[in-house]
Amino acid sequence: MMRHLFALLLLLVIGGEQARAQLPAGADEAELKAAILFNFALFTEWPADTLPANAPLRLCVFQGNALLTALSGLQEKQVNGHRVLVRTLPATPGGAQLATCHLLVLDAQDRERWALLKHDLATSSVLTIADDRIIGANGAMISFGIDNRRVGFDVDMVPVRQARLTLSSKLLRLARSVQ
Repeated sequence: MMRHLFALLLLLVIGGEQARAQLPAGADEAELKAAILFNFALFTEWPADTLPANAPLRLCVFQGNALLTALSGLQEKQVNGHRVLVRTLPATPGGAQLATCHLLVLDAQDRERWALLKHDLATSSVLTIADDRIIGANGAMISFGIDNRRVGFDVDMVPVRQARLTLSSKLLRLARSVQ
């Protein structure tokens, strides 16, 4: 299965601007989304003061997120010299908990929570990724999904810049839209 996922992701990376990869037959959608999230991390650069060399990269997700099990498979993988730690956040995390995250993965169950948290995260160097179009349209940095078995994502550069993050031009070329 992982061979299929990485082949799909390779197609996305080298396929050019119009590449829209299709899910392989029998692919698990949650595992594919987890692999895509992993690649978003690979193509993101955090400020050195928020992700020092050899520090772990903390991928945070709220309890009940549909991708939690698949994301747990990323635990201990390496992203640009940083070991991935998957953290499950409580329903109402404190600001200190969120500040330790490098990626925050959101889905439809997080809509109300996002409305309350997005202002606290506005200047934090936390890459916010939404598997939900409504959250994506309301300030998440990357919103992605699979429609008709096709993978696609959109990027909002305003919060990316506010968070002092750098997204690779290779990643941006593959987006459906960059605002």
